[in-house]
Amino acid sequence: MPTIYPDYSLCGKDGEMNEMRQFQRIRFNAKCSLTHNNITYLGQLENISANGALISFNDGVVIPMDESCSLTIYVEDEETQLRLVVEVIHSNFTMIGIKFTLKDAEMQEHLHNIIERLTTGQDNLVNVEQMYCRESEG
Repeated sequence: MPTIYPDYSLCGKDGEMNEMRQFQRIRFNAKCSLTHNNITYLGQLENISANGALISFNDGVVIPMDESCSLTIYVEDEETQLRLVVEVIHSNFTMIGIKFTLKDAEMQEHLHNIIERLTTGQDNLVNVEQMYCRESEG
């Protein structure tokens, strides 16, 4: 069963977290691809919320902050992939934080259904602070 994380902002210089997000992040491991300037990077979705997601990559990926990209999420046991326009809001070589910028009605509903399915009966809240702080230190 997936874990729901409180949705925090990224670590500050002192390692403190400031809660600024509107939605909780939910652990969601799924294969994905992120396309920027006609280059596609294969990654692993780590968590997702109604507004964004965190993606990990085996190899380093350098995409500047505020750049627009196309994200495709390959949902297990589903024929239709979730395709979204996103903006990079955090990047540190093997992890990229993105926010969803353009979602048509069909994709919005698909995203909502995925999140609803992941959180059905979920009551296990976990602090995501350690994951972000550990990643920024490495």
